[in-house]
Amino acid sequence: MPSLLQKLLLGIPLACLATGHTLTDSVSSNYKIDVHSHVVPSIWREELISAGYPVKNDTLYTDGFPVSDWTLDSHITTMNSLGVNYSTISVSAPGVFFLKEAKKAKSLARRVNLLLHNYTRTYPTRLGALCLLPLPYVDEAVEELKFCLDTLGFVGVGLYTNANGTYLGDKSLDPVFSALDKRNASVFVHPASPECTSVANGWPIPMTEYPFDTVRAIENMLLTGQRAQYPDIKMIFAHGGGAIPFLATRIAGMASLPWLGGLPVPESLAQLAGYYFDTAASTSAIQLAALKSFIGTDQIVVGTDYPYVPASQASAGLSAIQGNGNFTTVEMGQINNLNALTIFPRIVKALKLH
Repeated sequence: MPSLLQKLLLGIPLACLATGHTLTDSVSSNYKIDVHSHVVPSIWREELISAGYPVKNDTLYTDGFPVSDWTLDSHITTMNSLGVNYSTISVSAPGVFFLKEAKKAKSLARRVNLLLHNYTRTYPTRLGALCLLPLPYVDEAVEELKFCLDTLGFVGVGLYTNANGTYLGDKSLDPVFSALDKRNASVFVHPASPECTSVANGWPIPMTEYPFDTVRAIENMLLTGQRAQYPDIKMIFAHGGGAIPFLATRIAGMASLPWLGGLPVPESLAQLAGYYFDTAASTSAIQLAALKSFIGTDQIVVGTDYPYVPASQASAGLSAIQGNGNFTTVEMGQINNLNALTIFPRIVKALKLH
């Protein structure tokens, strides 16, 4: 697992280092960067309704969970009330993979990405966009990530644990991972519903299946070798990495079996612990202790999951992090901003910290 210094050398412009300048000189430990917040554009909402997602009492539901009303102004107002200084914005599951034709998925992804670009131009020092890809349509996804990263200058890319059953780690996604790896891209991975939705027993999919779908994606990238093949992508997983901190040793042990590839346990554990995990719905003392033990404070980043998590609940979660995690002021500086700035060098540029 790379040290914080190694990550800084990889992720921060050399101008910061050549003068002896460090990010901690420029940013207060209280400056909060939320890597996990969502937008709900009306064009996306309308497409979900047209595709048959249920509306009950004027509220749209996806995966059994209500989709909140959202506006750009309300997002900024909520950031202010939460004490969040900068947010990366993305589209939650099901992205555009509910559209079963590549042409339609590509069209909606492009329309949403142009909206994301406009949002960030309106608030360039408050918002950074994560590209919405039309997966599982690989050629279209590669084209869109090039457009977002190379033309529009997005700070990163949003992925899902699976798209219609195609999980991260699937070899069909190698062209996407190759394009991301060549750009040393910053990626945020959000869980999605597995195809076996009946296992939720009729309860909302996000309650337990989202965390376990995160495990499925991370496990699949380990066992197929995709993560090892494309190591230069900086990846954040939502919700404290799902159940990975608890299951990593079990997964690494089984991956060492000859018929599963015979992967050395230390290498597997290093890979499983080589991601960043956000704090969305992961701020209890038990969860934070697990994260601190498994990945350390230099790989924990702030996430609120607003607006799917109401502002009141997000506020309580943010307030609980330091006390429940028993973090020092220096560690809170890492969690609040330094780790995110390490992952997203384009945010460093946007905030003129170099």
